[in-house]
Amino acid sequence: MMAEQKMTNRPAKPLNGNHHITGITGDVVACVDFWCRIMGLKFVKKTLNFETTFRYHPYFGDSTGHVGSVVTFLEFNDAPKAKPGKGNHHAAILRVGSHEALDYWMDRLTENQIYSELIRLDPTQPRRLVFQDFEGHNVELMATDAKDPPLTFPAAEIPAEYRIQGIEGIRSNASLDELAPYAEHIGYVRDNARHRLELKGSTRTSRWYENPVPNDRPFQEIAIGVWHHLALDAEGDLQGWRDYSTSGPIPTTPVYDHHVFDSCYTLSGGGIIELASEGPGFLVDQTPEELGERLALSKRVEPLRAKLERELTPIVNPRRHDGTLKTEPPLSAGAKQKDKAASPAV
Repeated sequence: MMAEQKMTNRPAKPLNGNHHITGITGDVVACVDFWCRIMGLKFVKKTLNFETTFRYHPYFGDSTGHVGSVVTFLEFNDAPKAKPGKGNHHAAILRVGSHEALDYWMDRLTENQIYSELIRLDPTQPRRLVFQDFEGHNVELMATDAKDPPLTFPAAEIPAEYRIQGIEGIRSNASLDELAPYAEHIGYVRDNARHRLELKGSTRTSRWYENPVPNDRPFQEIAIGVWHHLALDAEGDLQGWRDYSTSGPIPTTPVYDHHVFDSCYTLSGGGIIELASEGPGFLVDQTPEELGERLALSKRVEPLRAKLERELTPIVNPRRHDGTLKTEPPLSAGAKQKDKAASPAV
């Protein structure tokens, strides 16, 4: 009976790859500095966690926060710091365009006093650079073989060919056998040779990698240094995908309004998976120039604006809209045109 239900209510259009990745931060000021200044992403939304009325939720991505480019953090400065346990997401994986880009990033991280390690001795596996941010989140930059359009932000001091190009996917503390029941239900296909599952959408892909090492640490629901969830793009049929998701092996929450998109959640064998709508997006209440500058609030929280602006920790966006650091002169018109021509097309 269950199999018949799955066949009849699965949406005709597949999930369209990655939407965003979210971690837990205890220091939102340092978080913004790391992901904007060092990693070269744009601060695309300074807002609040939509389950609270007082905790920050910063978003980072490409020039306007296109779906598939965005890394976000929930502020829980009262949470414990921990390492990912059994069933947690182990590492966020971001894309770069070449093996040379990995060398560039090793040097850039070194300049910023961050240890890193190149994983490149197995020719059957993608080459990657692994490191941690200042709070212990595991991050991988992978020289991807995906054909997705690159999603970049013109961080001025980072050469165009080396900039981060969006999300590859996630690596979880689980085996493919543990990931497969839910992953295959929502459209991922197993690739044993590359130790991953792959979801092919109409324009983007998502890869879910295994990390089946022995891990006796407990699952961490909310902990600084742990990736909380991977979100996938349900585009305009989130309710259909939510209903299909919950018909499978694991229940899914109802759909929640998160102002810039809607969401529902499933606790899979390899971590929390969110399904999210494509829009309305980060420009629903701000211009591109305002992104990351002014505090954006939902209608529910807007009555608290004056109090929040007095009491929240001030956050300063380290980059201008044109990608230059605010500690450096802005780009000239000629330099902007040259950079635009050099950047990969979206």
